[in-house]
Amino acid sequence: MSEANGNKPVKKPREPKRAEDGFDFIRNGMDEYPAPTRALYRFVAFVLGVFSRIVWPTSFEGLDDFVDHVRDHGSVLVMNHTSMVEPVVLICELWRRGVHVRPIYKAEFEKIGPAKWLFRRVGGIPVDRGTADLKALKAARDALMRGESVLIYPEGTRIKNDEQPVEIHGGFAMIAQMGKSDVVPSAVVGAADPYKTRPTRRRKPFVRFGAPLTFDEVGGSMRKEKVANMEKAAMEQVYALRDALREEHPGLW
Repeated sequence: MSEANGNKPVKKPREPKRAEDGFDFIRNGMDEYPAPTRALYRFVAFVLGVFSRIVWPTSFEGLDDFVDHVRDHGSVLVMNHTSMVEPVVLICELWRRGVHVRPIYKAEFEKIGPAKWLFRRVGGIPVDRGTADLKALKAARDALMRGESVLIYPEGTRIKNDEQPVEIHGGFAMIAQMGKSDVVPSAVVGAADPYKTRPTRRRKPFVRFGAPLTFDEVGGSMRKEKVANMEKAAMEQVYALRDALREEHPGLW
């Protein structure tokens, strides 16, 4: 029917606005996420947690101490990176213990629609490596001050063998300093098999948490010096934990 016939055009009903529309998952706390997102997170974490315990049965050492340590405040958790297995098993296990962990991930993933949608809803914070990404720094700082923990892989990418060059990205110490937090070094072995030493593809990772490092411990008089000392001390601990695990579990990498 047209307006010439005395009838007004029929308006299409507006689609109801979803609670997630326009929500800033990066700057808001995970407890503040819309109810559908929180429900999705719980479902996915539960399913992946069950799956990982069957397919990647992981042994955690020092987990109880870490959980107790971050119960009232957030920490920056740093770890070596060999596979996509370790962030899955780690985040799911910590969720089961009631610990909110926000992983830092490469901003390149934001170009992949499904990855961007998912990573933000599990608390991920994208960072543009090689730049002073103030948005990411402030988001991580705010997360720490809310009591959430931040998971960072300073190697920046999966290290597939010992021959691969490693470049340490040291922003984790600045994040800890901005968030008035500490740094907890940790390590994993067994999540990858780069040298094809195992007869099957089943993986049994071992994860070990170290003692928290504070800026008072690492020393330094100036801010930059403290950050540099923290980066050095934390990564030394990460590799010491990794090497000890390798020695205790020969053949695992």
